[in-house]
Amino acid sequence: MSKHTHDELLDDYSRRPIPEDQRASGLSIALITFGVGITLPVFWLGADVTQKVGFGPACWIFFLVCILLGGLCYFTALVGNRARLSTYMVLHFSFGRHGAKLLNFIVAVTLLGFYSATVDIFGSTVQSALQSSFGLASPAWVHVLWGSLLMTATAIFGFRGMDKLSVWSVPLMGVFMLYVLYLAVEKAAPGQISAFAGSGDSLALAISSTIGMVILTPVLMPDFTRYARTDKDSLIATLGMSLGFPLVLLAGGLPSIVTGQSEIVPIMAALGLVLPALFILVFSTWTTNTANLYSAVLTLATFIRTPDWRLAVAGSLIATGLALAGFMTHFLDFILALSIVTPPIASIYLVDFFYIRRQRYDVSELDALPGFGWAALIAWALASAIAWLTTYEGWTLTSQPTIDSLLIAALVYPLLARLLASPKRVLANS
Repeated sequence: MSKHTHDELLDDYSRRPIPEDQRASGLSIALITFGVGITLPVFWLGADVTQKVGFGPACWIFFLVCILLGGLCYFTALVGNRARLSTYMVLHFSFGRHGAKLLNFIVAVTLLGFYSATVDIFGSTVQSALQSSFGLASPAWVHVLWGSLLMTATAIFGFRGMDKLSVWSVPLMGVFMLYVLYLAVEKAAPGQISAFAGSGDSLALAISSTIGMVILTPVLMPDFTRYARTDKDSLIATLGMSLGFPLVLLAGGLPSIVTGQSEIVPIMAALGLVLPALFILVFSTWTTNTANLYSAVLTLATFIRTPDWRLAVAGSLIATGLALAGFMTHFLDFILALSIVTPPIASIYLVDFFYIRRQRYDVSELDALPGFGWAALIAWALASAIAWLTTYEGWTLTSQPTIDSLLIAALVYPLLARLLASPKRVLANS
């Protein structure tokens, strides 16, 4: 393969708008976003939340959180569809050329954290499944390594590699989720599921952890919907999260009630599905971590000038190293922090795109943007700090730090943008 052909293959338009001949249907994008949710950490959280708050509260948490964030997802999807730029290029217009690098770095670290946790659970799950099914003892780190290699290879081929993978693997995984739910209901004793009350843990904490698990999807939706053909395709694309994610969470939570287990392999063993589950979860985790690494590469590509495939390899090595070092022990704290510091990013670029710049994002103007968008940076820092304070007893606004950070950023950013704008720009926008 010539160098020119190779570079074209790996160029995923990370720094420029998507051309018309590369656009995709809303359904194909929805399959990818749904596939992102069919992953071991989401199963784990579904079981964890259900065991803590009970079946009824868990159901409304899963559906309410995903539907409400699906609404946010639609607006961020429109930004991607209309600007034809990745999230990381979009951030330049509000946060500035250098300010966006800080946010992009934070998002990249977040994505690599998800990659690390996912490949960590993948390794231990494969190890447990092989032991219970075949009596084959093997170290988890071996499965972490080969799994990470497989995921990295697909991420190198970007959106097109994910599209080819998701077209056949995601429907298969969706059918499997429904079958798991069917078996769990069939095996349940009368009233066992509806009467399950859980351990009585905090509802607010359960809501925050669920938000933290799924919040990156609406924030990063432009990465996917920049490929969407129309606004209608953007709306269809959001269904992968708003309707698909609750299904995955329930597929982790409901069987945990019936089996009394919280880990995926014992749950599947109790349902008689260890080997089918192992097969399905290999592909589901493959799809999800491909998306995590793909988005991390798009982030890093905005300020590290090197071929995307090299960024994919470097990011994979770092995240895999973290997995082997035990990052998973801090995963719950990690997603709770995400539910606070990530939402303001979406608030700010939505206000900037729809209100301040009137949907005009032109890549030819990137070099003329200020180095730091102080209004956006201050609004983000202030919203994150206040929302963090509301997690302590005695401090409260809406009772949900995620909503606090979203609203504060949306209100503060336009005010600061006007106060800090040059007189010339204020007159131009009046």
